[in-house]
Amino acid sequence: MLAKTAQSLLSALTLGLILSTSAGAADLAQLKAAGTVGERSNGLLGLVKPDAPAEVKAFVDNINAQRQAEYQRIAAKNGVTAEEVARLTAQKVINQAAPGQFVDTGSGWQQR
Repeated sequence: MLAKTAQSLLSALTLGLILSTSAGAADLAQLKAAGTVGERSNGLLGLVKPDAPAEVKAFVDNINAQRQAEYQRIAAKNGVTAEEVARLTAQKVINQAAPGQFVDTGSGWQQR
């Protein structure tokens, strides 16, 4: 049952995350390609380069707030925790990371 719920959660969430705003998605893709930000195992973005400009930090904070709200919404709708939704999403996004992008699976940043 959890696996089936997880699949429907991931489908809904992935679509929601991808459809943020086209400008935001383009900016995120550029930041990931530059190695400035990466995906973390908690379902949130992280700063690979901690000395990133303030506008990059604000951008990451904004996306993370949107993600957390979406995790909460999906969790409430499906009777699971937001942490479970975030964890499942992180697994999928990290597994789909493009070569050269950074991911943190819990043991620090690693480049794909």
